Amino acid sequence: MKFLHPDSRPAFMDGARETLIIVPSYLPFALVCGVAAVNAGLVLPAALALPGLVYGGSSQAVLTQFLQSASALWVAVLSGLVVNLRMAVYSAAMAPRVRHLSTPRRMLAAAFLVDNAFALMQQRELERPKESSNHLLAYYAGVSAVLWPAWLAFCIIGSLAGSVIPASWQLDFAIPLAFIATLSTTVRSMPLLAAAVAGAVASVALFALPLKLGMIAACLLGLLAGLIVERLMPDALEEKNA
Repeated sequence: MKFLHPDSRPAFMDGARETLIIVPSYLPFALVCGVAAVNAGLVLPAALALPGLVYGGSSQAVLTQFLQSASALWVAVLSGLVVNLRMAVYSAAMAPRVRHLSTPRRMLAAAFLVDNAFALMQQRELERPKESSNHLLAYYAGVSAVLWPAWLAFCIIGSLAGSVIPASWQLDFAIPLAFIATLSTTVRSMPLLAAAVAGAVASVALFALPLKLGMIAACLLGLLAGLIVERLMPDALEEKNA
């Protein structure tokens, strides 16, 4: 950890330790993605490299689904990118914290930005609003140092297992399970609850939209709901105290 300032190392260790709690939920999700890569027709070296290059379970799952349905490669890649458009929202939230970094370091931070890492960072900010950017980024580094290797290892196991894992195991349930594990530890306020509920309802209602655009719309609607509730809550408190 020579790249960390000595006083940032406790934050790094906090990130690594707290991430270990959600790592088990990654196992079945990653196994599904690893098996799907092989079933989509990728040769073993490509299936093994995929999770390292496409660090995102949802985009990886969409990519392999399109490849398995014999879609054109550009359609599969574009669909994976569309699914990950929600990262633009995460990036905007993180921007003030990384603005002081050099361009290569900002790109490195962006490369490891996934849902669980962002959720853990948001929770850290809520619990320690006065923590410096350097400490928060050290925490993020600790989170990524556990999540990325774990995801990569579990996906490799799934790729090597290939068709050996029977369909009767129904590991597909692991995809929503991984997100539920994250939500259960982060939804602790009314704005966050409103965002989660609105996003969940919208994702079901808009599921049929092409190119998985329903997921993007659900993210935006959930964000809007959270902002509205956050804006209304101070007004409601002021009226109550008046």
